[in-house]
Amino acid sequence: MNQNGRTEDKGLFKRLDRKRKIALLVLTSVTLAVLLYGGWMIKRRMDYAITNAVFVDTEDITNLGFKRVAGRLIKLTKREGDSVKKGELLAEIDPTDYGLAVEALEKELEATKKERDRLQITLSRVSQQTELKVHMAKDSVKAIEEEIDALKADISALSADIAQLKRDRDRFKELFKEKAVAKRRFELIDTRLRAKRQQRSALVKKMEALKAKLSSSKRGVEMAVADKKRVGETEAAIATLSEKIKVLETKLKDARLNLEYCKLRSPIDGKVAKKYASRGDVVAPGRPVYALVDPKDIYILVLLEETKLRGVVPGSPAKIRIDALPDEEYQGVVDKILPTSAAKFALVPRDISAGEFTKVVQRMQVKVRITKGDVSKLVIGMGGEIEIKRKR
Repeated sequence: MNQNGRTEDKGLFKRLDRKRKIALLVLTSVTLAVLLYGGWMIKRRMDYAITNAVFVDTEDITNLGFKRVAGRLIKLTKREGDSVKKGELLAEIDPTDYGLAVEALEKELEATKKERDRLQITLSRVSQQTELKVHMAKDSVKAIEEEIDALKADISALSADIAQLKRDRDRFKELFKEKAVAKRRFELIDTRLRAKRQQRSALVKKMEALKAKLSSSKRGVEMAVADKKRVGETEAAIATLSEKIKVLETKLKDARLNLEYCKLRSPIDGKVAKKYASRGDVVAPGRPVYALVDPKDIYILVLLEETKLRGVVPGSPAKIRIDALPDEEYQGVVDKILPTSAAKFALVPRDISAGEFTKVVQRMQVKVRITKGDVSKLVIGMGGEIEIKRKR
């Protein structure tokens, strides 16, 4: 009986000793694991700057509105969050008035070009004829003036002959009275005098007729010159129409541009961040209709405690985790560290003018450029966590 009791006690002691050894082993293992994990965490904190003050941000949000045109929205093709391609139609306003303006300018331009073409044809036909008329009229005047000058010379010569014959007749008349010359000789001189006078009278009449003709020819020259002036006026009218055509072409180009501006197209490949208007709204020039985000402009904004800035420099690699996208992996690199803290631009900045000098750890703004990961899934404002590799 006593032998059995001692045997049971020895077995119990062995079991208790074994349990103590197992417990000690477990405790040692846990302690070692905690120490290893703690060492790993310490090393990790020394090698990486880690924070969850992480936000998806963008360099620029493109607010799109209609250029120079206003009107009622008749079409909106995108909703918030939709992807857009460069050149894709996003919205359209009623183009009726702008289309009518283009049509009116096209008709006016066409009519003006036709009028200019008509005047150019007329000018081409008339200008040569008019120039020829001027030359012919001037040549006629010159010829008549030369003929008149010749007649004047002839009349002058006849007048001299007549004067001489008159003196001879008077002399022979006295001689005839004195019976010194025959009557026939006196009559011959008298006949020659009358003939010369008649000849001169005919020449004077001819000269008067030529003077009348000269006056008519000079009026012809004036009329030809006037026609030439009208040619100049036609040329001036053509030049005016040409200038008008240039102005109309400029206006038409501008009107067509306005008509094209009735369609709002995306200038980038990106996403719709905000829709400001609805179908049927009347929008003014420049009023935003959409806000677009370009994925190339997306970056990670990190508000890193100043105590963690050691070793964080431009070029430091980073691993990024986004809370809303746990299955996505993102990598990046520090682009720049902004020169001011986040508190500097807070809506209600700290007021230390009253002597409040409580030490507060400031958060510095660090921009991280994304180098790997599906940027198209990111939404501005998403949060997450980042590990930035410190450089020694």
